[in-house]
Amino acid sequence: MARPVRPGLTQGATGGRGSGRRFGYFRGVWDELRKVVWPTRDELWRMTGVVVVTVILFSALIGGADLGLSYAVKPIYGLSNTTTTTTTTPTPGATTTATPAPSAAASPSSSASASSGATASASASS
Repeated sequence: MARPVRPGLTQGATGGRGSGRRFGYFRGVWDELRKVVWPTRDELWRMTGVVVVTVILFSALIGGADLGLSYAVKPIYGLSNTTTTTTTTPTPGATTTATPAPSAAASPSSSASASSGATASASASS
């Protein structure tokens, strides 16, 4: 007695779970890939150029819109880009001036090394 063919399957495919079904799938994929009409090298370069130009145009369009909207929104919310940070590097032998305390965002390793240096100099003076 023959097994009934399930709807959606090709003739001869029964939908079982054996290795024949697995290899049958890859055989079907290979058959479909052989039917594909692949582009020539000139068509491929032309299509790639179209994609690259389109990406550049849309990135410029979105970047310009972002820049314009940022100029429009900053006055509304009172935001400014005038935050300045000055840092100086001391030269050997030069006198140093008082530097501002590190911000809360400073890394723990820099504050730990500063405090360990202070305790080492304090213990050395005793």
